[in-house]
Amino acid sequence: MISFNLICIDCEYEFEGWFDSSKEYSNQKKKNLINCPSCDSHKINKGLMTPNLGKKSNSKKLSKKRTVASNITKLKKIIEQNFDYVGDNFTEEAKKIKYGETKERSIYGEATIEQTKELIEENIDILPLPFSSKKTN
Repeated sequence: MISFNLICIDCEYEFEGWFDSSKEYSNQKKKNLINCPSCDSHKINKGLMTPNLGKKSNSKKLSKKRTVASNITKLKKIIEQNFDYVGDNFTEEAKKIKYGETKERSIYGEATIEQTKELIEENIDILPLPFSSKKTN
């Protein structure tokens, strides 16, 4: 997996995209499969990125896919243990927190593209999760 810093040409929104390879990024861009989470535009370019420096030759080689998957699993566990799951009420809860109608706390849940745009327009900081946030009990 490779992570690219992406930027929307239309609204200048910066976000991150994960791809199997540079070639896969190019293929998806040509087919207009990459869109801005803020304005839904397909006019996306790669932004500045730090170089991926190789490890020392004597270091233990790990599978990048396994490492990324492991990190995502760890992140999911941290979020599920420390954040309040609010499900489909994410947008409403985020607004209540922003406007002081409920106590400030870390939350996660689901939001549609339209709801996400609405939160961005109201300057409410959000972050897409790299995993399905639907909680199963």
